[in-house]
Amino acid sequence: MTTPTPATSTEPPSPPAGERPVERRITDLSCPNCGGALEVADGLRVAHCPYCDTPLLALGELGVRRFSIQPTITASQAQEQTRRWWRRGFNKDRRLAAHAHTAETFLCFLPFFRIEADAIGYALGTQLRTRTVGSGKNRRTETYEVDVEKRTQRHFDRTFPAVNVAEWGVRKIDLGGDLLRPFDSEALARQGMVFPPTVSEVPVRRAALEDFRNTSDPAQGLHKTRFRFLETVRERFSVIYYPLWVVRYRFRGRSYQALIDGEDGKLAYGKAPGNDLFRALALVGTEAIACFAATTVLQFSYSSDGGCVPTLIASLVGLWLLRWGWKRFRYGGVVEEGESLQAEVDLPDSIQKMFDLGSLSPAAGGEHS
Repeated sequence: MTTPTPATSTEPPSPPAGERPVERRITDLSCPNCGGALEVADGLRVAHCPYCDTPLLALGELGVRRFSIQPTITASQAQEQTRRWWRRGFNKDRRLAAHAHTAETFLCFLPFFRIEADAIGYALGTQLRTRTVGSGKNRRTETYEVDVEKRTQRHFDRTFPAVNVAEWGVRKIDLGGDLLRPFDSEALARQGMVFPPTVSEVPVRRAALEDFRNTSDPAQGLHKTRFRFLETVRERFSVIYYPLWVVRYRFRGRSYQALIDGEDGKLAYGKAPGNDLFRALALVGTEAIACFAATTVLQFSYSSDGGCVPTLIASLVGLWLLRWGWKRFRYGGVVEEGESLQAEVDLPDSIQKMFDLGSLSPAAGGEHS
């Protein structure tokens, strides 16, 4: 059997009531044997070329599965969640809740690639072990190798952004318990802005599967590897259009925004002005604590001859405190918080390089009616 070249589908408008429906036809096909133009009925898998009488079997991909999540949060609820976030924590400007005002609120559907796969592997090799032999002055520790076999079977279900969302901060979504619905672009466009994928799924899928395999490699930890098998099975790829409420607000002449999860109402990502007093106290306080701890440990080590271990530990703790305080002071002018920042959102390097670090404006590529 031979396969015709890909085709485009043409669907005539619905006929008036009482008339016989017009049969849907697939055009723009060509015979791979003689090149003749073909036209077959929709749904027909077996056909014959009218020119060379070659039997043809139509084969093709069903395409990427696309789903959407129905929002359950309203615009007023998203605004209220943003106001509660303004009042939460000491690192944000204390005048934010009283003087910030909402500029606009709109719903958008951002596409994410969902990649599922099971990684299975098996490895044979050796591991290094240590043991103590001898006794008395002849007591010693020796290293030896033992034969081991390691197996791995892990299930992966991860999401990756399908558009440039670096400025919005949402790089990962949680689909646990969410109801997936078939994608309907017209229905979603009536609710908000729909962003089409702007990243090719082929390199993302390849990089994600490679990351799954590297993470599940059964040869990790082996000193020598004699045999190794690792593969991903039951691979499933889909595009999820996830609802997010974008709440833009102004404070002291500057614009900020918060993204509220349209499904569960949590803060997905938000930017807010920092608290200058908190920044100063963080820097001065950590410096004072670090200096106090360092001098106390040094005095204790000198008086009790405790050795250099307490001094080393105190130095590491002091350096960590100084670094923490300096980061809060240096980068505390703008606070970034949200569920997507608290979760593990590190992308493989090969995928991270695909995304531009510029901002994604709603006017660029969004569909809204």
